[in-house]
Amino acid sequence: MSPMMRRRSSGSETRRSPSGSGSSDHGQGRLSKFLALVLRHRASQFGLDMDDEGFVSTEVLLRVIEEQGMDGVDRAALDAVCGTHSRKRFEIRGDRIRATYGHSFHTPIRYEAVEPPELLYAGMPKIKSAAARDAGLRPEGRQYVHLTDDRDEALEVGKRQNEDADVVVVRAKEAAAGGILFHNPTEGLYLSSAVPARYLEVTARFGRRGRRGRRRR
Repeated sequence: MSPMMRRRSSGSETRRSPSGSGSSDHGQGRLSKFLALVLRHRASQFGLDMDDEGFVSTEVLLRVIEEQGMDGVDRAALDAVCGTHSRKRFEIRGDRIRATYGHSFHTPIRYEAVEPPELLYAGMPKIKSAAARDAGLRPEGRQYVHLTDDRDEALEVGKRQNEDADVVVVRAKEAAAGGILFHNPTEGLYLSSAVPARYLEVTARFGRRGRRGRRRR
């Protein structure tokens, strides 16, 4: 066998190695993206029976993954992906797995209500923060508003959408006292179905625009 053929053979073996035992970052990234697609948005399209907390059978999910041509993915691979991110994107309980946040299904995923910290933050383009001053925060294509307890992280998230981003401050503890429910599916991330404008603090430069809007009503 020529050196070139040996190199190609070696590369092929690397690509086919089980994802749970030394797969490449590329392979794990592909699996993570597929799990996000299925568990957040398209479970029913892949024949997965999801409970009201968003969990599906790991056994059935592994069959779906195999049918999609991702060879060598086993339970160990799922465990590895669940432990990859500092903020837990996926959770395994026994023989079931779910995405912890980011769902877009019509039927809301059920979470336990928690007591939030004093303040939470949402990063977004400035044009959206101006709108939030009057309309409050509402999910956009998701089931819940996503909030963080880290202001710097919120700004970073906002800048991914638009470099001219801002941070909206949510007086979360006050909102909870007013009957707004918050959920904490993973460390540092909080969810709420909506946050009324009266619990928000928006950068002052939007104040004049917001006041004009209220007078027109």
